[in-house]
Amino acid sequence: MTNHVFDRAIALTPQSESIWHGQSSPAYANMVGAFGGIVAATLLNSILSDNRQTGTPVSQTVNFYKGLSTGNFIITTKLQRTGKYIQHWNTELTQDNTIVATSSVVMGARGETFVHQPMPAPKVPNARELSQMGDRVPLEWTRRYDYRFVKGEFETFGKKCDTLGDSQTQVWLADNPRRPLDYLSLTALADCFFLRLIHIRGKMEPMGTVTLTTHFIATSEDLKTQGSDHILGVVDMNRSQNQFHDQAMQLFSSNGKILASGTQLVWYRQ
Repeated sequence: MTNHVFDRAIALTPQSESIWHGQSSPAYANMVGAFGGIVAATLLNSILSDNRQTGTPVSQTVNFYKGLSTGNFIITTKLQRTGKYIQHWNTELTQDNTIVATSSVVMGARGETFVHQPMPAPKVPNARELSQMGDRVPLEWTRRYDYRFVKGEFETFGKKCDTLGDSQTQVWLADNPRRPLDYLSLTALADCFFLRLIHIRGKMEPMGTVTLTTHFIATSEDLKTQGSDHILGVVDMNRSQNQFHDQAMQLFSSNGKILASGTQLVWYRQ
């Protein structure tokens, strides 16, 4: 664990084999509670800190019950099953005796096998050729990331558009300040995309992620090779209807490998 702001935010203190104490960081504050990506990373950290865990993260699904407020919280972990290749875990984050979020995590043993990637990385300018988003979005957690949009940047955050915007975004992402990529930071980066309706309609309405799933395709060596360079994120939506919309994403390394993919379901009021 380093002294990076990200590592301080996800830091946990063990109380027993399955109970961890933490404190939410105002550095990752969102409109309501903490940034979902930091919640997901903290939940994963409780498993990676457990002496019983084996392998590396393969998949995580987080269900968000409510916002995580500033202050102390408790994570309870449960090892559901250990097999030859796969481990299944459940976690529960509570604050003031109320469930804030739960997750299921699959850990896996990785070996050399057949490799194939039908989906190529988009041909886009590299991050160095693009300008930073800066403080255009007035949310504390966005200051923890360096956004460099290729496609899908909004002119003004939260201002209603006269015409509907594009649902797809392509953006280079990196921790700010820079931090070598690992499974924990990759977990948070997977949730760095703004909700699709903000891009499409421009205006801010009550909305939030209900459930977030991330599949970790990258090996530890892939992450080490990537280092602290920007990764390319691509996200799009299939449909919004009756107060819910989906969005699907891929995170590519700087040399075109898919590091992670995933989906989330978003609730919106109007």
